[in-house]
Amino acid sequence: MAQRYRANGQLGNQGTYWSLLPWLKRMLADPSIGPGMVSNTKEAREKAAAGPHNDLRDWFDGQVFRTLVAQGYFSSHTCISLSTSTDDFRAWKQRGFEGWPIIATILNVDPSSREQVVSKLIVGTTPGPGQPADLESFLSPIAEELNALAAGVSGVSVTGFAEPQVVHALVIQFTADMLAGYKLVNATGGNGEYPGRFQIFSGVRNKSRYYYPPHALSDSLLSKRRRLDVTGDTTLRRTAASVAAGHQGGNRSTGRE
Repeated sequence: MAQRYRANGQLGNQGTYWSLLPWLKRMLADPSIGPGMVSNTKEAREKAAAGPHNDLRDWFDGQVFRTLVAQGYFSSHTCISLSTSTDDFRAWKQRGFEGWPIIATILNVDPSSREQVVSKLIVGTTPGPGQPADLESFLSPIAEELNALAAGVSGVSVTGFAEPQVVHALVIQFTADMLAGYKLVNATGGNGEYPGRFQIFSGVRNKSRYYYPPHALSDSLLSKRRRLDVTGDTTLRRTAASVAAGHQGGNRSTGRE
């Protein structure tokens, strides 16, 4: 449990964090689970090296995984692929208690096993009783361990290997619904000044609402009809760096650049 403090020095709300590494070690050492994880990764790496795949059956058949392999991110059969997600839950409607669990899912197992308890771990949860004022503070210890796992952990016993192995774990996707996604990138949503989760464009405020480009700033009355198409690459796309810049720029309510 990592201690976090408010600006006045007082200790903030505490959230328990469950480490990923012991869980991954137990899975890789289990003779009924570990060999399947290794063989699935081996097969995915070999297919990625063979070129484009026309039969898209799983995430590993897509271009993103092939690009990551080409860039050297999956350099061995003991690399673990993680999918992480978060959303709020209401434990007791009468009391309005709300928490945000952060869940990691192992993608190296067979797709039919990913929804089983053994393939999922709640690595942390916010303490409630309402929404976290700063979700990032609860993600911080998780991010620290993920950085260490991405760099590689040595001395891990893996079923089928005579010697201890170096294990890497990489988060290849972070999923959330629209509201949770907006909270993660510090955006207000589809009606804000900067409404895009993935693309960067700003609205022009007229009375109580925003209107989005293309628009003429000289227009005395802005039309309510649809005037914006953000499909394709017509606008700048958000990146991890631009989202981080928005967090540090003092306009946290919109995720502004």
